[in-house]
Amino acid sequence: MRDQVEEVKNKTDIVTIIGERIQLTKAGKNFKANCPFHSEKTPSFIVSPEIAHYKCFGCGETGDVFTFLEKFEGMEFFESLKYLADRAGVKLVLSSNNQKGIKETLYEINNLVSKFYSYVLLTHPDGKRPLKYLLEERGLKTTTIETFKLGYSPDQPLALKGYVLEKKKVTTANLEKTGVVYKKDNSMVDRFKGRIVFPLYDHRGNICGFAGRILPWIEKALPPGRAFGKYINTPETAIYLKSNLLYGLNLSKAEIKKSGYAVIVEGELDMISSWQTGVKNVVAIKGSALTPSQVKLLSRYAKKIVLALDSDFAGNSAARRGIEIADKEGLEIKVARLGKYKDPDDAARSDPEFYKKAIKEAVSIWDFLIETIFSKHEELEGIDKAQISKEIVPILLSIEDRIVQAHYIEVVAKRLKIPQEAVYDQVKSKIVKPTSSSSEVELEKKGDRPELLEERLLSLMISYNPLLFLEKSYADYIKHPLNVRL
Repeated sequence: MRDQVEEVKNKTDIVTIIGERIQLTKAGKNFKANCPFHSEKTPSFIVSPEIAHYKCFGCGETGDVFTFLEKFEGMEFFESLKYLADRAGVKLVLSSNNQKGIKETLYEINNLVSKFYSYVLLTHPDGKRPLKYLLEERGLKTTTIETFKLGYSPDQPLALKGYVLEKKKVTTANLEKTGVVYKKDNSMVDRFKGRIVFPLYDHRGNICGFAGRILPWIEKALPPGRAFGKYINTPETAIYLKSNLLYGLNLSKAEIKKSGYAVIVEGELDMISSWQTGVKNVVAIKGSALTPSQVKLLSRYAKKIVLALDSDFAGNSAARRGIEIADKEGLEIKVARLGKYKDPDDAARSDPEFYKKAIKEAVSIWDFLIETIFSKHEELEGIDKAQISKEIVPILLSIEDRIVQAHYIEVVAKRLKIPQEAVYDQVKSKIVKPTSSSSEVELEKKGDRPELLEERLLSLMISYNPLLFLEKSYADYIKHPLNVRL
């Protein structure tokens, strides 16, 4: 196994792998970047192709290509090995001592489950009515259904049993770990029975979970007062964390990079309808609020996003927090106005050209939020101005860029017909002063002092003038073995 690991490592370009995930800049014979593992403004993250190693001289993170994927992507070692082996064209031969990790096992089971659901929808008699519903009532094409691997789980306790458990010899314990089934009265029950099933892929193309939408006629047949969710998801598992997922990114990431921006929608059908109508640089966040993990993932592919969310998102505090997170990450945020349509699925199916135009003519998020607040007040009397101020100041406060913030302070002051200083004072009065504990202070605690000084010197030399490495007077200060090699 060790020989295979070395073969994969030798056939893998660490610069290519890391460069696909963060922006690298040439610095002499090495490459530098802002560290992906801590916040910084001056690059101190160095990748050395010569020794196939990376190191951050700010926070101390260091390792090889496997370590990077494990820390950056959250992969297990076997998962990172298989991923790199597939890219390098190396066929892994596992001995009995090299068993797969649980993540790899769950991915394989989910793939089997997805194939079963897809077969039922497209081929089995039980899927005839659900397929007709998708084609005729939801307006999906057969090719779209096949692209997204949509499926149907029959309205039976455990239709999966014959194929997954008996034919494919999956254990009930492992099937339960995927979250596809759950125990009820000592029996296994399919969580998605009677639902259209959407496989949930991560950005690498692994099926990490499923979402299920109940069918209208099954919903109507439920006893009165019975609680149910129109949409349900796989519970969190070893491979599925809802806050990390961007639905459809496995298909749309190339289009997002090509166009320079991502269209953000809420649900699976919003994403699929957008894709089918020609808006292919689109992902669904499975809710109204962007999470920090989703923003980090998005920022790898584009620095601009267009929100095409349900019409009431502006009043959603969670959605506003997501906007703040994206703004702090440095993303440019715009909003597509959907007019009379309740969501992107409705707009894309009813008037595709209007939908495309709405995305193309998207407005700044700050213009949109400010205009939304002003539109609720017909007359700008004193009491109205006070209410508008109460609603708008938190928005102004959340704008990360001070120049942009100053611009919108001026805009609001003009709209309210009051001095600009009054709005500025209101914003200033709400600023919470940061405590003295900063990440920079914490970073200084790591490592012993001579090594820290060496690393800081290396970081400055790489950032400002890599040719300084050639001067012996500087090189004499570098003693630590890894620093010398770098």
